[in-house]
Amino acid sequence: MFIVLKQAAYFARQHAQPLLLIALLLSLPSWIIDYSLAPAAPTEGETDLLGLSLSLLLTAFAVVQFAAAMIYIHQQVLGQPASAIEAIGLAINRIGPLLLINLLMALAIGLGLLLLIAPGIYIAYKLMFGEFYLLFHGQSALQSLRRSYQDNTDLSDKLLPPLLFWGGLVATASISQQMLLQQAQDSFIIKPLFEALSIALMLWGWALMYRLYQLYIQPTATAAVPKVTAPENPAPETIDPETPAPETINPETKTPEIADQETTTPESAASNAAEQQTETTDTDAEKPRKE
Repeated sequence: MFIVLKQAAYFARQHAQPLLLIALLLSLPSWIIDYSLAPAAPTEGETDLLGLSLSLLLTAFAVVQFAAAMIYIHQQVLGQPASAIEAIGLAINRIGPLLLINLLMALAIGLGLLLLIAPGIYIAYKLMFGEFYLLFHGQSALQSLRRSYQDNTDLSDKLLPPLLFWGGLVATASISQQMLLQQAQDSFIIKPLFEALSIALMLWGWALMYRLYQLYIQPTATAAVPKVTAPENPAPETIDPETPAPETINPETKTPEIADQETTTPESAASNAAEQQTETTDTDAEKPRKE
C-alpha cells in the first residue's frame, strides 16, 4: 500500500507545476463564486435556479479538471508529453461523453444509495475507472462503465487500502477546517491554508488514481492514446521512483559502438592469424613471377 502511495507522491511532486496549473485554472471559478458572491435571499424559485446553475457549472469544471489531469499523466507515462493547456484542450473536446458518463455514474450511485448505503458505495467503487476507458480506450460511456465494472473484480485488497488512506487524509483535513472555522473569528488565514492543503491532496489523489489504473486495470486492454504532437522516440516515463525509465530502442538503427563490435574467441583469433599468414605467403610467392 505505502509503495503505491509513495510512487504517486513522487510523480505528483515531479510534475507539480503543470498539475497545479490544471488545478488552479479550473478551480478559480469555484473560488470566485465562493468568495465574491454575497449570500442573498430573493424568492425561493430564483434561489433554486441560481443554485442549480452554479452547481452544474462547477460540476462541468470538475469533470474537465479530472479528465485533463488524467490525460496529462497518461501522456507523460507514454513518453508523449503534453502541456497542461493541451491536456485541458483534449478534455474539453470530450466534454460531451465525459458529462454523460458522470451523469450515468451519478444515477447508478444515487440509486444504490437510495436502496441502501452499501450498494451505492459498492457501485461507486466498481465504476470509478469508467472515465479511463472513455479517455484512453476509445469506448462509449456505457461500454466504459461496463468494462470498469467487469475489470474491477477481485482487486479490493489492492485498490481499497491506498484509496482509504488517502480518503482518510482528505476527510481529516476537511473536518479540521470546519472545526477551526467555527472557533476562529477571522477565516482569512484558515481558508487559504486549507485550500492549499486540499490542492496538494488533490494532486496526490490524481497520481494515485492513475497509478492504480496503470497497475491493475490498464494491462487488461490496449490503450488508445489521444493524438498529441510528440517526439518520435522519447523515453517513456515511469511513475515508479524506484524503477528507471525504460530506454526506447529504434529497431531500424543500432548504436555504432554496439553494431561494429564482434565477439572474438581464441579459436577465431588463431584462425584469423593463419589466414593472414597464408595471404602474406601467397603474396610473396607471386612477386618473382611478376618480376
